[in-house]
Parts: sequence; C-alpha cells; structure tokens
Amino acid sequence: MLRAGIVPPERVHPIMTLAFHMMPLVGTILLLASRRVSLLSAGIAGMALALATMVLPMILAQPSASPALGTTLGMAAVKVGEGAWLAWHAMSIIAAGLLFHRSFEARGIRPAAVAQENRRRAVFVACFLVGPFAESVTGFGVGLVVALAMLRHLGLPPVQSAALGLFSQVLAAWGAMGVGSRVGAELIGLSFTELGTASALLMAVVLPCLLPVFWGLIRSCGLRSSLRERASDVALLLCLAGLIWLTNLFVAPELGGGLATAVLLLAVEGPRLLRSGADIRRLAGLLWPYGLLIAGLMATRLLPPLSDWTGRWLVLDPFGGLAPLALLRHPATWLVLISGILLSGLPGADARTLVLGALRAALVPMAATLVFVEFATFMAASGGAAMFGDAWRAVAGPFAVLASPVFGAAAGMLTGSNTASNALMMTIQLSLAAESGLPPILIAAIQTVSGSICTMLTPGRIVLAAGLVGLERAEGAIYRRALPIGLATVLALLAVIVLMAGLKAKALV
Repeated sequence: MLRAGIVPPERVHPIMTLAFHMMPLVGTILLLASRRVSLLSAGIAGMALALATMVLPMILAQPSASPALGTTLGMAAVKVGEGAWLAWHAMSIIAAGLLFHRSFEARGIRPAAVAQENRRRAVFVACFLVGPFAESVTGFGVGLVVALAMLRHLGLPPVQSAALGLFSQVLAAWGAMGVGSRVGAELIGLSFTELGTASALLMAVVLPCLLPVFWGLIRSCGLRSSLRERASDVALLLCLAGLIWLTNLFVAPELGGGLATAVLLLAVEGPRLLRSGADIRRLAGLLWPYGLLIAGLMATRLLPPLSDWTGRWLVLDPFGGLAPLALLRHPATWLVLISGILLSGLPGADARTLVLGALRAALVPMAATLVFVEFATFMAASGGAAMFGDAWRAVAGPFAVLASPVFGAAAGMLTGSNTASNALMMTIQLSLAAESGLPPILIAAIQTVSGSICTMLTPGRIVLAAGLVGLERAEGAIYRRALPIGLATVLALLAVIVLMAGLKAKALV
C-alpha cells in the first residue's frame, strides 16, 4: 500500500518520468551554462537533486506504517559510502598527480627547445601517441599528466595546452588495460575481444573526425597545418585505428591501445632519435620519472609473478567487490613514490612547502570529483538511468537509438570512468538496439567509445588539466575549447547509426 494520494510509478506518464529523472542533469547543465556559479557549486546542486530522485521514490514506495525514513537513510548512507569509495580512486590520482608534477618541476631542468618547424609534430605526438600510450597502459588520467608534461614546454597558451592535453584520453576504451571495456563486455555476455574489435572499427571513423578540432586548437596557438600535414595526420590516425583492430583481434584486447600507439610512435619518432644519440640521452635524463612510472605500472599488471603478487597483496575492498583498490598497482602509489624520489634532493623545508602547496591545489579538483561521482552513483542507485531509458523509448519510439551516443557521452562525462559509464548505461543501450533492430554489438561499441572518450570532459579531468598548466578558475575556458571533441565524437557515431539504419532499411525493401 502506497501513501495516500501518491500515484503508482507505473501510472505516471512517460514524459513525467523522463522529466523527473532528467532534473538533476538538466539543472546542473543550466547552472553551468549561466556562468554564475562554479563547477563545484553546480555539481553540489546536481548531486542534491540526484539524491532527492533516489530517496523520494524509496520513501513513497514504503507502506505507510513502516519505518520508511530510517530504512531510506540507511540505504542512502551506503550509496554515499560507495560513491565516495569510487571517487577516491580518482581523487587520490588528482592529488598524487599534482604532487608529481610539482616535484618534477622543482628539479629546475628544462628540456631542449623544440625547433619552430618541429613544434606541430611534437604537439601531434603528445596528443595522439604519447598521451594515449600512457593512458592505455596506466589509465586514470595519467596520460593527461604525461601529455601536458610535453605540451607545457612548447610555448603554447596554457588554456589551449590544457584542451590539447585532453586528446590523450581518446583511447580511454583501452585505458588501464581495457578494464572498462571488459566490464561492459561481461555485462552483456560478449567476449572482450568481440567488443574491443568492434570498438576499434568505430575508432577508424571517430579519430579522423576529431582532427578538425585539433587543427582549430593548434591554429589558435599559431601553428598552421599544410594540406600535406593534414593528410599525414589522417593517414596516421587511420593506421592507429588499424593497429588497434589488429591487436584486439590477433594479440590481446588489453594491449589494444598500448601496443598500437607504441608501434606507431616508434615508426614516427624512432628514425629521428636514432640519428641523434645525444637527443636520446638528454630525453632519458629528463623524462626518466615518466618512464619509471609507466614501467612500474606495466610491470605490476603484466609481469608474472610480480603481477600475481600485486594483485593479492595490500588490496583494499571495503564494499565487497566494488572496485577493489590494489595499492601496489594503483597509479597514485607510484606517483607518490616517484615524487618522494624527486623530493629527496630538496631541503626538508622546501619539500614540505611543495607538498602542502600541491595538496592545497588539489582540494577543489578532488571535491569536484567527489561531488560528480556521488551524483552518478545516486542516479544509478535510484534506477533513474533505467527509467530514463524506458521513458525515452516510449517518447522517441523507433528513433530512440539515435540518442545512443549522447547517452554514452553523458554517462562518461558524469562519471569520469568508462567502467562506471558502461555499468550505468550498457544494458539500457542494448534495449535501444533491440527496439531499432541494429546489431547489439554495434550499439555496445558505440556506448563504449562515446562513454570512454567523453570521460575527458568530466570535471575531475578538466580541473586536473587546469592545475597542471598552472591555471586557476579557468575550467570554463577549457570546457569551451574541449567540448567540440565530445561533440565531434557524438556526431561521428550518430552518422554510423544513421548509415547502418539506412543500409538495414534498404536491405528490407
């Protein structure tokens, strides 16, 4: 028995259900668009609305005589704890990443100046090869840290550098050895190889579509692109997509991003470095902290028996299987360890000042990350995402599948994790595929690619990028330059859906 005067959920008009569960997302977007509140303030408002959409149906669904409030508060407290735990994975990397960055800079070593004629090539390599390689083998935004380490020394404007650094996330579907894609595949009963291969085929469409955004950003930095250079960019990204596809199909999907970018990086930069042994030595002396970071993270994941030990020892799992944290494998552990090595050469007082400054700089990014992950957790726990999908199908009918890339992008942007994005949206996306008649593997791959790439637009990534280039209160300016990356991704994937639907309709005629 429901409380008197309450209409059962199944009798509520689909549009009303849609409006109710859209309220937190729409409210947050409107606040951000107003430019009158900070990212953190808008996130807090959205989180409060999401909490209301989770708690209110719980209370109304309780019989009038039951202790509804106590039960609901207990369930809400559990979800708050789960959200905080999920957020901590990213929050710890934000703090450790800023500490690592400041410790690296404190050495006072500057790389050799890049010749003017080579700056454009260096930007492309940082954005599409080195950054994605680091993200593929480590995950959790480490690729952004590595890419910005290269871009900061090229004399680019800081806002544009931050936006360009976000291209390091374009292969996030294979980030952290593809853990998010593996989760998505398991949720719908596919093999990791099947989903990885399908996602790689989509990247052959998406990656070239991102280049106009890249060209526009580097043009605003004073770097022009000749027709030959643009053709080379397209060819290299098509080669990258092909290498990812081959690696997923014939080697291992976990290595899809890392191996493909490594091979292409060696092909592009190897000959030049081999011609100058001095360049190699200077580069090694400058970038050994990044090399040690990537080597340590790869060894603890891939090198037996070390990978077996690190997977069993010092694993924190407070919520029984919800995102266990293996301390010896976690990027934050290695970032802090290497920061300690870098700081060991500083006087104690200087080291303490640097550490405290890095932690203070991390507070707002960490708070924003916590708020938005809680936001996503509340939406998932309320069933709002599932109800939203049902309501959307009722409203849009056979055209509902056209929103598939938008849903994936929104989930990636909200959660900042392709694992969480797939967990939140994958089953909903499959129901859209069933309604449309399109192959489920296609829609699953669209969810994976759109959700993964748009994790670059999560508030945590934006504020981390701003911090790494030394900017404060510049998140809005970075967003305005980075949003076209997400938009280009969504439009490219939407074009794929329209094309496939057209081919299917033509085959049925």
